[in-house]
Amino acid sequence: MAKSVDVVSPAPRDLWRKALAADPTALLSHTPEWLDTICAVDGWTDASRLYVWPSGRQLVLPMIGKRVGGLTVAEDSLPDGWGFGGLVGADIGATEVADVVADLAARKILRQHICPNCLQGEAWSKAVPAAAATARNAHAVDLDGGIDAVWKRFSDNARRGIRKAEKQGLEVECDTTGRLLGVLEDLWQLSVRRWATQRQEPVWIGRLRGRRLNPQSRWTQMAERNPGGVAIWVARHQGEPVAATAILRGPNDHYTRGAMHKELAGPTRANFLLHWLAIQDACGRGARWYQMGQSGGDGDPVARFKENFGARAFVFPELQLDVLPIGRLRAAPRAAARWLIDVTRSRRGDAARSR
Repeated sequence: MAKSVDVVSPAPRDLWRKALAADPTALLSHTPEWLDTICAVDGWTDASRLYVWPSGRQLVLPMIGKRVGGLTVAEDSLPDGWGFGGLVGADIGATEVADVVADLAARKILRQHICPNCLQGEAWSKAVPAAAATARNAHAVDLDGGIDAVWKRFSDNARRGIRKAEKQGLEVECDTTGRLLGVLEDLWQLSVRRWATQRQEPVWIGRLRGRRLNPQSRWTQMAERNPGGVAIWVARHQGEPVAATAILRGPNDHYTRGAMHKELAGPTRANFLLHWLAIQDACGRGARWYQMGQSGGDGDPVARFKENFGARAFVFPELQLDVLPIGRLRAAPRAAARWLIDVTRSRRGDAARSR
């Protein structure tokens, strides 16, 4: 990092909000209020960093820290399940990112993890050392031009799906108080069972994964601590919930969770309608982007679904800076689960061949 770059931590809230106002890609997860929510819910501390260049340029890195015995052992921007982190401010380029990464690399913290805004992926990709990065893929819908322009960029399949859904008599409700979180959770459990069958894995592994990344208690506090920030959209058919989505509403919107009763939602095209209504809501509040979260690579059906709405794929690096090989230790439970799934599949295959 250039020696003349000053760092202030925690970042002063007034300067943080100025950086937010100057960033056309910022999300709810980049706000001080969101960081306060993480600290209150999961027991982290504010480790945000304000970077000031000699030119007067200022950027903020929302960051939370985990302390043990008075020492900071880990910092995240942001932890798994809490959305995108990374830098906040105007015109973020590779030069500024390189200075920030150099600052972080020079610190004696056991583990530092950055999952930046996918829309800044190019700047981060140019500046992050390859050895410390894992390539990720996410999709986002550009809302430039307003709702009519966005509709024209939808695929024919999306427009057909929306029109069909509008004729199905679906009842759609949006709530920002947390009242519909139970409906989302019930549909999520149905989806977990379906995904487990598709992956040929035990259902309990999927449930454990969901509880780790999206516990119900966390979502309840997200909604309570961020009034209007967590929107749950639910579609019902003949009174039965068939699909639900969770949108983090902020300067820009972030679709972060979805679930459905596939046998009912598929024929009604409920998911097409929910995203269309959420996109209209984002446009109406002046958002420039409707982020649709991380996706797989080419051929991923989830990615193809998102692209129906004109969403573009953005490649970005997830950064892991470890003094010790903490990253490999954190990956061990996932590797063990993968091994168990492979063993289960193998035994099922052996049993099928023996019949």
